[in-house]
Amino acid sequence: MGIVFEAVRQRDDFSQLVALKLLKKGMDSEAMLRRFSHERQILASLEHPNIARLLDGGRSEEGTPFFAMEFVKGQPIDDFCNERNLSVFQRLRLFLQVCSAVSFAHSRLVVHRDLKPSNILVTAEGTIKLLDFGIAKILSSDADLQTQTVTQLGMMTPKYASPEQISGQIVSTSSDIYSLGLILYELLTGI
Repeated sequence: MGIVFEAVRQRDDFSQLVALKLLKKGMDSEAMLRRFSHERQILASLEHPNIARLLDGGRSEEGTPFFAMEFVKGQPIDDFCNERNLSVFQRLRLFLQVCSAVSFAHSRLVVHRDLKPSNILVTAEGTIKLLDFGIAKILSSDADLQTQTVTQLGMMTPKYASPEQISGQIVSTSSDIYSLGLILYELLTGI
């Protein structure tokens, strides 16, 4: 849906390295514009040390929607653990940070729906940053909104998707928990 660039946010009195996400050319249908805006809205509600922060958003001079996020210089969690040959204890300590970020999102009624190692970066200092809320959904008690949490075909990573996502059923926080279990299994077994 989007493309991400490393960019510099320049103001009169400061500059800052950011991850700039733009809606891809040709993806500017009303539905995609709503989805992009929805992702920006979700990110704006998630202030947590283990979730990449939203810094700014809007439209370019040409009208292209964008948002700027905290630039995270890091590695996917599985690569980080394997390249450093981390112990089980060290891997679990990192994974607890992931759980903290996901738990925080769930407390805000946000289901990520695309948890996978490449969306979980680890900085050189060992800090987890959860990324890419592009297909995330906000849960609601409204029955009409609940039906909107069905993952559309192709809008998931099948290897990490929960059974309800694969079968087109309604997702909930348990869908993210399933994906976390798969990631933890891979981290502990090295597979």
